[in-house]
Amino acid sequence: MKLKFKKKGAMLVAGVMSLTALPALASSNGLLGLNLTQVVTNADVSELTTSLGLPDVPVVDSILKMNNEILIQGGEIKVLRELIEKIGGLVTHELPLVGGIGVRVSDLQLAILQKLPSSLIKITKNDAVFTSSALDHCSVYGSHVVDLTANKISWNLYNAKDMKANAEEMTFTWPERLGQVRSVKFNGRLVYWSLFGRQNGELTLDANALKRYANLDAYESATVEVSFTRYGADNYTQGDFSMDVEFAQGCDRSLVKGYDTQANSEDSNSYYVNNIGADELHDNGITGKDVTVAVIDSGLWAAHSALRQNTQNRSRITAAYDALEDTEVKVRNMTDENSHGTHITGIIANSDRAVVDGQMRSYYQGVAPDANLVVVKAFYEDGHSTYLDALRALQYIADNHKALNIRVVNLSFGAPPRSNYWDDPINQAVMALWEQDVVVVTSAGNTGPSAMTIGVPANVPYVISVGAISDNYTQDNPNDDTLLSFSSQGPTHEAFIKPDMVAPGGHMFSLANEDMYVPSKFPQYMVGKDRFIMSGTSQASGVVSGVVALMLQNDPSLSANDVKCRLMSSTTMAQVNGKLAYSPFQQGSGSVNAVKAVESSESGCANNGMDIAADLSGEQHYMGAARKDENGNYYIKGFEFEVWEEAFMWEEAFMWEEAFMWEEAFMWEEAFMWEEAFMWEEAFMWEEAFMWEEAFMWEEAFMWEEAHMNQENFMLQE
Repeated sequence: MKLKFKKKGAMLVAGVMSLTALPALASSNGLLGLNLTQVVTNADVSELTTSLGLPDVPVVDSILKMNNEILIQGGEIKVLRELIEKIGGLVTHELPLVGGIGVRVSDLQLAILQKLPSSLIKITKNDAVFTSSALDHCSVYGSHVVDLTANKISWNLYNAKDMKANAEEMTFTWPERLGQVRSVKFNGRLVYWSLFGRQNGELTLDANALKRYANLDAYESATVEVSFTRYGADNYTQGDFSMDVEFAQGCDRSLVKGYDTQANSEDSNSYYVNNIGADELHDNGITGKDVTVAVIDSGLWAAHSALRQNTQNRSRITAAYDALEDTEVKVRNMTDENSHGTHITGIIANSDRAVVDGQMRSYYQGVAPDANLVVVKAFYEDGHSTYLDALRALQYIADNHKALNIRVVNLSFGAPPRSNYWDDPINQAVMALWEQDVVVVTSAGNTGPSAMTIGVPANVPYVISVGAISDNYTQDNPNDDTLLSFSSQGPTHEAFIKPDMVAPGGHMFSLANEDMYVPSKFPQYMVGKDRFIMSGTSQASGVVSGVVALMLQNDPSLSANDVKCRLMSSTTMAQVNGKLAYSPFQQGSGSVNAVKAVESSESGCANNGMDIAADLSGEQHYMGAARKDENGNYYIKGFEFEVWEEAFMWEEAFMWEEAFMWEEAFMWEEAFMWEEAFMWEEAFMWEEAFMWEEAFMWEEAFMWEEAHMNQENFMLQE
């Protein structure tokens, strides 16, 4: 697909990236009157550098000096390649999906390209992209499972930062039938002992008791052990106990409740399948059969039978591609050094049956256990990638979606917005896929709870962007479900309501092994030999991708817009006393329900008022319905609701009810023509004042081979 880059008055608003304009000297040489083909055909490089005021040095530098990686858009691939060859650069990526190429160039070559008129080419820095990250300032993690023995309980902690963590307070509660706490040990060192204590089921230790031994060195693990005067601790579940620790570094950790069956070594239920109702669909033969889902991520543990095979033990990985190396991979040779891709794909399509209390159930651990899979590796071991490699992965989907029958693509990754949605290359690629009726599901991001934290590509108005909720370890009680604290929130910078919906994303059981990067750092989150627990909007995105596969099996004729419409019109919103518990900028249209989505017959209620082809061509762009009042509160034009400023009232119970018919009150027709006059008509600047042009300052050479580490690219303790 060839994208047009027309300069329209409507785009001359704050936030649109501007390129370095050609100086008047170059204009006198006639470059402004030439198209790119004419420049490439007629311009002599030495004359070009002179006319542009650049030094007369050799253009063809060694590869070692080509320390700038960029994307160039704006012409036919052949012409762009000729331009780079003419100045002596190196073409690394061909990306017709966005009408561009990835290149490596020297500083001089980059200067030449930057001086060319912006009407000829658009240059984008090869910025970093990460698997959706939940940055946690604390980074002391607690084990998901407590060890219960005759008269003792023990809990593991791990300090994931390169600085010491000092415990200031510990609080414990327990069933009074176990008597009193006899001792508390921190890594085998006694921090409390009492022979005749009377604690009445609760004990708090202050900083004086803890200061000597209760600390964690950088990257150190510790075990907190509590012993009781009476036996029988192993007759309880971990939900009967609480263990909380506060650290001087301003964070705290609490022992999670855990599911009732979690302590059973034979339990292999994933829980979220039940929470969204997918288990009912499995019983009715709706398992994602004959629907292909592509996952662009860190790869896949393809040797695992629950990923390699469907419920009939038949091979279902139809293709594997390494976008980092630009090579097709034999399915059995696909690997995942990080674990993120394996974890997400397991949520989508794990074909093992659920086992609860030692009994095999009729439903499966993955949402769509019979879905076919296309695996695209685009992220390195540490969870980072680049724009160019992510674009190459998306290019592979575009080139092969018809041949491989790819109906859904899951994108559990993101980057900060650096331009308007239509100007970002990854967003352009995602929009082009949606235009071809590929359903794109993406994670909202894990940089909440502040407003306007939706990342790329979740800020694309067309696609399905997913936030994350937790079931609070009560599978059968939806009334205490909560929005996860780190789930990113809207509105977007173009005033669109995001996320579109929320789905289970807390403490998610899925596949991984201890040799992968993340589990090796946090072994306490391994359950058995092949299951690992993580939380995030990445996982929530995987849930929704699985639901889409179920919908498309039930009705293969659905368009991408139909899928989004039915998903959003079948959700339920969280309420307290008949009012929204979270604003639409936090929960979108509400929590996903697989049964209702499959059974829905709704149409025409998504992406109304927008022309994606016109958006891609640059003929027209759109803004959403979000506005900001004089008090700094966000609201939706034409719809009133109460906004809780911070919105996380964890102690309050609320209902995910159907009674609030969001889709009837506001039919998601929030798209308006983007006009030059729209400078956020209520006259305010976005709080964090994103100056797009600053985001693209060419400061120094950049080489992503130098490994941008993202040690906190996951959330483990929600």
